[in-house]
Amino acid sequence: MFPTLIDLGTHDLPLFGEQHLFLPTYGFLFALGVVAAWIWFMRRAQGMELPEDRLFNLTFYSVLAGILGAKLLLIVVDWRTYLADPVEILGTLRSAGVLMGGVLAGALTFVYYCRRYGLPLWRLADAIAAPLVLAQAMGRLGCFSAGCCWGVPLDASNPLAITFTDAQARAQTGVPLDVALFPSQLAEMFYDLALVVLLSVLWRRRLKPSGTVFWIYVLLYSLGRGTIEFWRGDVHRGVYFGGFASTSQLIAVASVLLALVMLVHGVRQRRQADTTPS
Repeated sequence: MFPTLIDLGTHDLPLFGEQHLFLPTYGFLFALGVVAAWIWFMRRAQGMELPEDRLFNLTFYSVLAGILGAKLLLIVVDWRTYLADPVEILGTLRSAGVLMGGVLAGALTFVYYCRRYGLPLWRLADAIAAPLVLAQAMGRLGCFSAGCCWGVPLDASNPLAITFTDAQARAQTGVPLDVALFPSQLAEMFYDLALVVLLSVLWRRRLKPSGTVFWIYVLLYSLGRGTIEFWRGDVHRGVYFGGFASTSQLIAVASVLLALVMLVHGVRQRRQADTTPS
C-alpha cells in the first residue's frame, strides 16, 4: 500500500546522526481524524453554551490520555519484548498502540474532567460518540495504508482478499508480503462509518436519558470490534484461552456487558419519569 506519504530523504542531524525523515501515511491520517473529530465535537458542545476553554481542555486531555493509554496497553500485552529490550519502548513513538486501551484511557480522563469541573458528562458523552468513531474510521484507513492490523490469510481467489507488497510496510509493521489476507482494516473502517451515520441520527433525536447515545456507541463498537477481531491475523497484541480471544476482545466483552447494564438502567429511568406525575 502506501506507508510513506512524503519521503524527505536521509539527513545527518545534530545529536541524532544520520536519520531517514519521512511523513508516514498512518500518522497523517490519524492526526487528520483527531482534528476532524475535535472540530466536530467542539461545534456540537458549543451549542450547550459551556465555557469554551473547559471544552478545549476536556478534548485535549482526553486525546492525550487516549494516545498514552493505547501505547501503554501495547507495552503491557507485549511486555516480554520490552522487558528483554527496554530500548524498544522508544519504538512505540511510531506506533498507534492498542486502540481499546486508548479508548479506555481517554474515556476515564473524559469522565474525570467533567466531574472535576461540573460539566454535563452524559450530554457531552452523547455529543462525542459520532466524532470519536469518525476518528477511529480514519485511523483504520491509516492502518490499511501502513499494513498494520492485517487479517488472516485467505484463498487468493477470494474477492475480498488483499495483498501487501511494499517492503517498507513489512519493515514497519511486520505485515506478510505477497500473501492474500482478509482486509480487516477496511472491514472495521466501513463498520465505523456506518456507525457514524447511525449515531449522528440518534444524537439529533436527543434520546433520553442523556448518555443513551454514548452507551449505544460502546455496545455497537465493542460488538463490531470483537467480531472483526476473529479475522485479525496479527496475534502479537496478546491472545488468551489457547488463541481464542485477544486482549481487545476481552475489553470488548467487558464493554458490552457494561453498556447493556447502563442501557437497561436508562430504560428504567425513562419509564419511571414517564409514570411520575408532574
